[in-house]
Amino acid sequence: MRHASRSAIRYRFRPLSVLGMTAIWVILWGGISPMIIASGILLAYLIGLVFPLPPINWEGRFHPIGCALLLWHLLHDLVVSSVRMVSLAFARPVDLNAGIIRVDLDSDNDFYQVQVAELISLVPGTVVVEVVKHPRRLYLHAVDLIGPDPVQRIQDMTHDVEGRVLAAFGSKQEIAEYREARSRGMHPVDAEPPELEVDDS
Repeated sequence: MRHASRSAIRYRFRPLSVLGMTAIWVILWGGISPMIIASGILLAYLIGLVFPLPPINWEGRFHPIGCALLLWHLLHDLVVSSVRMVSLAFARPVDLNAGIIRVDLDSDNDFYQVQVAELISLVPGTVVVEVVKHPRRLYLHAVDLIGPDPVQRIQDMTHDVEGRVLAAFGSKQEIAEYREARSRGMHPVDAEPPELEVDDS
C-alpha cells in the first residue's frame, strides 16, 4: 500500500512541469520576488495534484543557450506586441482585421506543441483557440491582420517560436529533422481565409 501511494505521488509530481508553470506564473505577474516564485511553485504543485497529467514522451535535452534565447525573444515579443496593441487601441479610425489562422507545425511532439501554444498565447494580440494532435496543427486568433500578407506573417512567427522551442528543449535529431523540414518547405498548408471583424466605431 505504501509503495502504491509513493508511486501515485511520484506520478503527479513532475519537476519540469512545476518549473514551466512557475515560469509562466512569474511572466504573468511581470516581476520576480520570493513571494511570486513561492506562490507559483505552490500553485503548480497543487495543479499537478488536482489535475494529474499523463506522462509526456520527451526525448530532448535542456539547452541553456537556447532557453536564454527563447526567453529573450519572448520578452522582446511581449514589449513589441504590447506597444502595437496600445497604438491600435488609440488609433482613429479603428482599423482592425481579426481572424482565425491555421498553422501546421513541423515538429511531432506533445511537449513542443504545448510550449509553442503557450508562448504564442502569452503575446498580446494572438491566442491559440484550438490544438490539433493529428496532424500537428494550431488554430490562432490574431487581432492585427493588417499589412502585406498578414497570414504568412503569423505563420512565420509561429514557426519561429517552434524553432526556438526545439533549440531550447529538442534533441539533436529532432532539431536536425526540423531544420530539414523547414529547408524543404514541408510545413505550409495554406491558412484558412481570416474572418473579417472590423469595428468602424
